[in-house]
Amino acid sequence: MLFHQGTKIQKNIQGYLNNKAMNTAQDVVRCDLCTDVVQHYCKSCHVNLCGNCRNKHNDKNTLTKHEIVPFTSQHLKQEYKVQKCEDHPKQEKDLYCQDCNVPICSRCLTGNHKRHGAVDLEEICKITRNSVTEDLKELYHFEREYSKIVKDMERMVISYKDHCDKENGSLKKLGQVWHKIIDNAIKKIENQLADMIKQDLQILQDNVEKIQSSYQRVKQCIERNEYILKEENSFQVLDYKSDVEELRLVPSRKEVSPPTLIFPDTRKETIIEQIVSLRSSFQSSLPDITITKTGDVSMVSTRVLVENPALISVMFTYSKKLKGIRCESDDKVWIYGDDEKIRQLDKSGSTLQCFNAVSGNSQKDIALSKDGHIAFSHKVNECIYLVKKNGFEKYVDMAGWIPYGLMFNSDGELMVCMRRNDYTESKVGFFTKGKFNQEFQFDETGKPLFSISRNNMYICENGNGDICVSDWNACAVISMKKSGEFRFRYTGNRSCSFKEFYPHGIATDSYCRILVVDRDNNCVHVTDRNGKFLRYITCGLEDPFVLSLDENENLWVGECDNNCIKIIKYLE
Repeated sequence: MLFHQGTKIQKNIQGYLNNKAMNTAQDVVRCDLCTDVVQHYCKSCHVNLCGNCRNKHNDKNTLTKHEIVPFTSQHLKQEYKVQKCEDHPKQEKDLYCQDCNVPICSRCLTGNHKRHGAVDLEEICKITRNSVTEDLKELYHFEREYSKIVKDMERMVISYKDHCDKENGSLKKLGQVWHKIIDNAIKKIENQLADMIKQDLQILQDNVEKIQSSYQRVKQCIERNEYILKEENSFQVLDYKSDVEELRLVPSRKEVSPPTLIFPDTRKETIIEQIVSLRSSFQSSLPDITITKTGDVSMVSTRVLVENPALISVMFTYSKKLKGIRCESDDKVWIYGDDEKIRQLDKSGSTLQCFNAVSGNSQKDIALSKDGHIAFSHKVNECIYLVKKNGFEKYVDMAGWIPYGLMFNSDGELMVCMRRNDYTESKVGFFTKGKFNQEFQFDETGKPLFSISRNNMYICENGNGDICVSDWNACAVISMKKSGEFRFRYTGNRSCSFKEFYPHGIATDSYCRILVVDRDNNCVHVTDRNGKFLRYITCGLEDPFVLSLDENENLWVGECDNNCIKIIKYLE
């Protein structure tokens, strides 16, 4: 780095340029190679030339294709009039002190700036302007993306307010509904209570009247008997008939317990919760995003690589030649092998589901859709099947092409690595609802992106939208933009004394890191989103073939010959 790009540097340089620009109109523009008046301008080298120096310039720089045009005011450069040094008025400021961050003259190096680092002032101005130009390009990208984010945030605020307004309206409507329900219920119970009281009082009144009647008879009998006894000589006594036995039995009556309101043995808060409750709002951090120099946007995870990846567990699958794996969750996984069976296993290795795949030992890869359907490629039948509850369904017919690696991308498209059945071409195809959508086969120069062979290819989508393909025969991972534009080719870590890099299964994590199996070297390569090597993961791997990441971003590596899965923690 020639200089430190600080605020002070930029201010000093800008002041220098401004002072020169003020004197531009007063000066005669000279040739950069001599003192004659300029006549021509080399657009290739950005040099002012007089008539005599034009041929010299061409002859001296024969390797450069010079584009020389007549000089115009458009070609004015900001170096016509330099500033004079304050300390040495006869000297021009033609150097820049890196220690003090100020323009100086050559004599200053023997005085106040002795033993200071100095560089050519014009050169540092040129570098700074180039830096400003590059920054401006990026800032234009930033402006566009920040504008999108601001609009998204504003839409989120509006959406939040709309949602809350709807919730408030629903709450008021609920209050009105329940108020009406309670009023109606109270009114109904009031009517029922009135009917009960009326009926009960009638019964009680009947009881009173019955007893009252018997009571009157008792009193009458008492009066009669007392009268008979007073009249000692009366012959009425001979007509006496006793009512005692009849009155001995008290008339039957009904006991009535008054109606009572029954209130549930619950607290007010519980009753309210049964009607309505409020789930608190919650805040979660959105993934950070980064904007590249080209304006591409990708998510950034905060999870970093652990210093020493750890083997969490080992699952034995009892599958013959394990060749495909897709994690469904952190404790469920789909696998397939040469035994022509597609299995769903739990973390203990127990089989939860099992399907007999189409015969022919031709499955090349499996993919898991968002709705939980399993797709698998079939070499002999040149098609892709979809596993459903009632059996298999031919999802894509690829007559003339053999499907290899599969994956459903974030848009729901099925990405398929394909080789022509005569092995003369290879490409990646995209299918939407079983229909062909687009393909990637060549780079911008017309050269094939992928090798021509019978060997495996695997595919995955990265979080930044890139498409990553592991090509065994090419000994490389090829990365393309979502548009199909070639980005880079990763061919292994050349600094290591490993065998040749032969990639197999491939996946990406939330930080857009790329993880790819290196079968011959019994490891997994980890690179960043731009193909820069980061580390190896070994953890005792033997014959690794395929891999997948679960919901917690633990790495599941399927070993082909050992028929087992090793689960590895590689992130903090």
